[in-house]
Amino acid sequence: MKGFRIIAVGLGILIVGGGFFIWRNASRLPPSVVETSMEVPALSLLPEPVPVIAHVHLPEEVRGIYWNAQTGGNARGEELISYMKETGLNAVVIDAKADNGALAFAPHDESLVQYQMKTPLIANLDGVLLRLKEAGIYRIARVTVMKDNAFARAHPEEGLHTKDGTLWQDKTGSLWADPMSELLRAYAIALGEELYARGFDEIQYDYIRYPSDGVISRIVYPHTPPDASKINVMADVFATIGDAMRAQGIPVSFDLFGMTYWREDDFGIGQRLKDVYPHADFISPMLYPSHFPDTFEGFANPAEQPYEIVKRSVDHGSTLLEAQNTPPADVRRKTRVWIQDFDIGAVYTSDLIEAEIKAARDAGASGWMLWNARNVYEKAEYLEKD
Repeated sequence: MKGFRIIAVGLGILIVGGGFFIWRNASRLPPSVVETSMEVPALSLLPEPVPVIAHVHLPEEVRGIYWNAQTGGNARGEELISYMKETGLNAVVIDAKADNGALAFAPHDESLVQYQMKTPLIANLDGVLLRLKEAGIYRIARVTVMKDNAFARAHPEEGLHTKDGTLWQDKTGSLWADPMSELLRAYAIALGEELYARGFDEIQYDYIRYPSDGVISRIVYPHTPPDASKINVMADVFATIGDAMRAQGIPVSFDLFGMTYWREDDFGIGQRLKDVYPHADFISPMLYPSHFPDTFEGFANPAEQPYEIVKRSVDHGSTLLEAQNTPPADVRRKTRVWIQDFDIGAVYTSDLIEAEIKAARDAGASGWMLWNARNVYEKAEYLEKD
């Protein structure tokens, strides 16, 4: 079996008005109209299929939802497939890792086995992917990179640590790896190759950035020099991973904080839109209106203005790259936005969700994906009205 390929590298939440946009695993408190108590077989319990590598064609407009790894391995996945077929959703983003970074499936590549969960949440990945293909659903694998407990514990010499040598933790207790780690980059690439070979149609990388919370001043980087530019380091990571995927014909996308579409500085985490753009097939800014600060763009509560937040963000990102001689239409088509389906800042009814979707379409984005950490979605009209 193939092992890691060592990649030669060089140097390569959200912040608004001085404040971070914090990534939140938002959940909906009231039961959703799409929850059901009907008993259906877990996808992970379906018969093991004969592996056939076949990919689903990229939809003209991606209309997607997020699945955590638990959903990918239990009956909730089958329930959501039925919901997607009913409503016109045509894509799913599935976590390849558990929250602690451990692989949620059993890999074929022997070099990846060390990161596998003892009992994978997605016990039958091939069966899940086949079921989704039969339903005509475009399958995107979400891969977190720098934030990864499993990798940092397996290779403590690659992890961020403190002066006394212990592994550094952010405020949630998560461990992080040094972005300049060659082993980390090789792992991200090898994992992307495995997931595409198993049947995923696209690899979406997340958490390609420096940490933003916790006691940042205590971090010791094992590979990044103290005077290194975070912008240059992260630009090199995007180039290394993105170009490796695209050279093999593997569609690749990157998640970015929403403010990368508004400003050209890196917010202290190394992310800039213009550094990602050349190395991605698609870029997914996290444009959750609730995560924009009060008075942003003159709105007392941005969560109550989903259309304006999403539309203006995509428009502004296009303007930023147009100044770099990038055709604005190309920026818009490369943009596939993450939008809100959870109750923070406002109760997200179908009207607010549909306003986000309309904004993405009016801005010329190639699609959108709904985020709800619990995978409980408010029923809405997803198809474009005549």
